[in-house]
Amino acid sequence: MIGVNQGLDISDTMYSLANFEFIETLNPMWLFSTYFSNVTGALIMHLPGSGTMLGFSIYCSFVTSIIALFSYYFLKKFMPGWMIFIGEFIAESICFSPRVILYNYLTYLFFTLGTILLLVGIFGWKRQNLYLFFAGIFLGLNVMVRFPNIVETSLILVLWFYGFVTKDRFSEVIKRTGFCILGFLAGFGLPFLYTVIKYGPTAYIQGIAGLFGMTEGASDYSSGGMIGLILEAYGTTLSNMFILVPCIAAGIIMFLLIPEKYVMIKKILYVCGILVLTKYYFSTGVFTRNYYYYDSMFQAAMMFIIFGIILSVTGSLGVLNGSRQEQTLAFTALMLILITPIGSNNYTFPILNNMFLIAPIVLWLFRRMMQRAGEAHFNFAWQAVFTFILIVLFIQGAFFHFGYSFMDGADGTPRDSLVSIDKAKHMVTTQYNAETLEELSLVLKENNLLGTKVILFGGIPGISYLFDMTPAIDTTWPDLDSYSIENFDNQLMDLSVSEAPTPTVIIGKDMADYANIGMKYDILMDYIINHGYNKIFEGERFMVFAQNDR
Repeated sequence: MIGVNQGLDISDTMYSLANFEFIETLNPMWLFSTYFSNVTGALIMHLPGSGTMLGFSIYCSFVTSIIALFSYYFLKKFMPGWMIFIGEFIAESICFSPRVILYNYLTYLFFTLGTILLLVGIFGWKRQNLYLFFAGIFLGLNVMVRFPNIVETSLILVLWFYGFVTKDRFSEVIKRTGFCILGFLAGFGLPFLYTVIKYGPTAYIQGIAGLFGMTEGASDYSSGGMIGLILEAYGTTLSNMFILVPCIAAGIIMFLLIPEKYVMIKKILYVCGILVLTKYYFSTGVFTRNYYYYDSMFQAAMMFIIFGIILSVTGSLGVLNGSRQEQTLAFTALMLILITPIGSNNYTFPILNNMFLIAPIVLWLFRRMMQRAGEAHFNFAWQAVFTFILIVLFIQGAFFHFGYSFMDGADGTPRDSLVSIDKAKHMVTTQYNAETLEELSLVLKENNLLGTKVILFGGIPGISYLFDMTPAIDTTWPDLDSYSIENFDNQLMDLSVSEAPTPTVIIGKDMADYANIGMKYDILMDYIINHGYNKIFEGERFMVFAQNDR
């Protein structure tokens, strides 16, 4: 729970909190596409001490702890505890997503539990079908956590892979698949049935259908756009890794020259070369000391993942002469790496949040590869390069974990200030963030606007949560490309003919460069003018509009 009180982000972080608090006002597309996450968040808000951002974050921190513990105790059957610990340390240190964004961390929790139960069911002799059934339940429930998680059904390939390498009877593989499918239907079906009872028979389907029409204004949410971003991330890292190829080749040649002589001198020279390479990576910005931002560790993490893919493919092919279970673990790691980022428009960052099984397995495969390669001295070349990446990731990840807070202070501004706002008490933020939020709080209090309904615009959805202001329309973040102009216009027209057509309007002046933000801003300003609003405040960061009769 290190750094749980660090940062006061009013965009993505509090956007989730606002969705939990005002779940009944949420746009059906976002309500149902992350339904279980929203319901879970709303339930957590009723727990003791969860009424503040700090308290809620502490509750959510237990999710990653559970993931790490289950991963550790499962993997202890296959590898030494110290190796798992290093892997879990790396996995925890590079987690970047805010703890309160439950559609991320519940995804990784259920994905991990589903994977573990699937492997226990595959490898086990007792209650095998029961474990497979529960694996299906977690993967089915994960679709309710976040609808794009439906791609995780491809994890069934792990079961088929094990059947293939062990030459199981086809009928047995189909039978086990059937139990997984039954579990999946149960895990998805029961929450779906609840939505049918509460919202009607077509509500969920109509909400999910909105996801498929979302790509018109947000091309990065299209299948092609998402895959393109993933490939772009891999391409960038591969280009940065290209220099490693001649380095490894030169090392191998050096060890083969005058073999069995001057081995220690050669190793020292090679390590010195790696130190020069480290300096090169830092000087060119591949690695950085900006521990308040992703670039300090992202490329090192991606290099580790790419080595992980190579080792996983090698292990899956049986080259390492391990057991069939080890071979299946390698294939599982490969599947986790490939599946995790699909359905996200966030490059390969989701993999960094889901390394709890991947990282220890990759370390184990590296050890197995060293054993398989034998005692030849030229192996030191590639072993040292992987070790170099591992050490850099371990150190950079640790510093990143201590120095980073999502969005807050991402430019290097120190977080050294507190605010007196009730929901944000004990949260440490930058001076600018603290002063502008305190200024806004004072304006809202002086004008009796706290607790009123509100329209938010300009990337400030967290204001709704922070000041308990109920959204007047079905979103607190209408400027997102995924929220269509048509929907925004319709919501304002419906509001216009409602009993309370003039909620408070708060606009953030630091607007992101979304594709349709200009048109949406014009629509909002027309609404403000046509309904007789007055600008009661304009500061460096916020504008507040309201009517004088309040």
